[in-house]
Amino acid sequence: MRKSFMKSALAFGCALLTALSLTAVTGFAKNYDDEVQSWQLLSRHWDESELKVRFEEFIKDIKEHKGIEDYIVPDISEEEKEAIRNYFRTFEGKKDIRYTYTKMPVLHRVNGTDEYNDLRGIMELKFQTTDAKNKVMEHTVLLKMARLGDAQGLKWKIVGILWKDKGVDVSDVKIYQLDKPKRGEEVCIMTTDAGVIKMRLFPEKAPIAVQNWITLSKQGFYNGTPFARVIKDFVIQGGALDGSGDEAKSSYNGFFVDEVNMELHNFNGALCLGNNGPHTNGNQFYIVQCSKIRNEASLPLLSLPENVKAKYKEVGGIPELDGRYTVLGQVYEGMDVVEKIASQETNQDDAPVSNPILIQNITFQKYR
Repeated sequence: MRKSFMKSALAFGCALLTALSLTAVTGFAKNYDDEVQSWQLLSRHWDESELKVRFEEFIKDIKEHKGIEDYIVPDISEEEKEAIRNYFRTFEGKKDIRYTYTKMPVLHRVNGTDEYNDLRGIMELKFQTTDAKNKVMEHTVLLKMARLGDAQGLKWKIVGILWKDKGVDVSDVKIYQLDKPKRGEEVCIMTTDAGVIKMRLFPEKAPIAVQNWITLSKQGFYNGTPFARVIKDFVIQGGALDGSGDEAKSSYNGFFVDEVNMELHNFNGALCLGNNGPHTNGNQFYIVQCSKIRNEASLPLLSLPENVKAKYKEVGGIPELDGRYTVLGQVYEGMDVVEKIASQETNQDDAPVSNPILIQNITFQKYR
């Protein structure tokens, strides 16, 4: 029996030495993916504030080449740690790097640990870099996170990188959409039952859409048609919206392609094409009626140039529609008419309850 005990002890000692040797080389490699979630939580404002402060400091440390060891969980493998280091090392030599946004859409508790070390989550981190040519790129990365510590202090640390993008160009763009028309520029005059709306068009940025708009208007397609969908502080919408089959009617004998442009946006007063999905433009259109940003909280989520975000805050609009709908024009006179149309009483389908305001005609003339 003593010999059996000695063999067991020897085997245990060998196993322990092997484990200690492996730990010395790679560290104790915990697999956080094996943890069992016990409670799904909602990330509250104090959680978000904690993350913001933590990762503002994180980006600052990257900028100052201080290293990021304090931000990585200590008990994953060296290979996993190096993968995290390597990703963020690529940004150390940039002219500038700055924190933009953090959000934790997934947060939960796990079993098998104490209350100081049982929070896990998936965090979205956005940050911007500027290169030597002043090109601004916004990067988004999804990080697996763990909050670790004790009664003396808790810190969110990175477990791994779940997903990362290649970066989106958010360099400032020239904003001319809200400028007054130039002398000799062809402008659009929409006469309605509520008054006249005057709009600029942008044929150089949306040539297909503008040509379709001009052709249908000159053919009288919109004459006598209503603003059939009206949502105050959002949009007024016209064209074929009733499922009649006329939605695809255009000067191109059917639906045509999107013309989404980073220089044109859904600012208050923008004239845009409605659609039912990618490249389903026909004759539906809407005019934005939103003097304040409908959802300012959406701005950090959108990869928009900073000067565009600032303009949205200044003039209003619906930034979350950018990138999905073709912007072809902009109201420069008659927003009071747009607001009057938007103020109609509507039913649950956003249709005017009675006597919808009609478009009488649409004409074009040189601006003087």
